[in-house]
Amino acid sequence: MNDDDIRIQKYPVPMRRKSAARIASVQFIFQRLFVEAELEVTLADYLEFYAIDVAKEMHVQEIDIFYFQQLVLSCETNRMTLEDLISSSLSFGWSVKRLSKADFTILLVAICELKHLIKTPAKVVIAEYIAIADAYNCDVGFINAILDKNAKSLRPDETLRSTK
Repeated sequence: MNDDDIRIQKYPVPMRRKSAARIASVQFIFQRLFVEAELEVTLADYLEFYAIDVAKEMHVQEIDIFYFQQLVLSCETNRMTLEDLISSSLSFGWSVKRLSKADFTILLVAICELKHLIKTPAKVVIAEYIAIADAYNCDVGFINAILDKNAKSLRPDETLRSTK
């Protein structure tokens, strides 16, 4: 038997519902960068026409719709504050406008979750969005640095505990 005879089929690992909600949120917010429509309309359309397909693609029965909506609505409501947090984390000479749309969207949703949905530990949030960044061929080191910087400022007690 040679290598050509051996074919290992890789099956995607089933994902947790909340992880699927994070990916769906990044996809939805990314789409919103290009589509100017009422949030309620695009959100309803996404849930009606795309959420089931996204869940199938991610091998979950369904995405965590409540968590997805929390992330999306929080991102939309706090967009300016979140952009300011991203901007203040960038090196001198860099602006949010210089970021790729994918990097920007991942950072926006991740920092939103760090700031506004604080039940999930910062380490978990960072790991989840690093995995998303990797899946979308983003600069993982850059995303990690920005998220780490924001986690330290947004959740100082939590990040101090983890370094001791």
